[in-house]
Amino acid sequence: MSSTETEASVDLGPICPGCGEPWLRPTNLPGRFHCVNCLGRFELRSECPDCGAHSTIARMSSNSDLKCNSCGGHMLRAI
Repeated sequence: MSSTETEASVDLGPICPGCGEPWLRPTNLPGRFHCVNCLGRFELRSECPDCGAHSTIARMSSNSDLKCNSCGGHMLRAI
């Protein structure tokens, strides 16, 4: 196995909307995240900051889906 195959199979986590690096981690509060690279803090919102589309509040309980269903943007807002 080559080193490129090993690197490609490693999932480092969700992409940070602030710095674009895959170091976004959940905090102990539901719907809150922090980036260990840029140290930014983010909140998962029910409305998309890019297109304004609104999703149900139940979506905020799931940390696995951080993208807007309409435009594909992040549902995270910097706090």
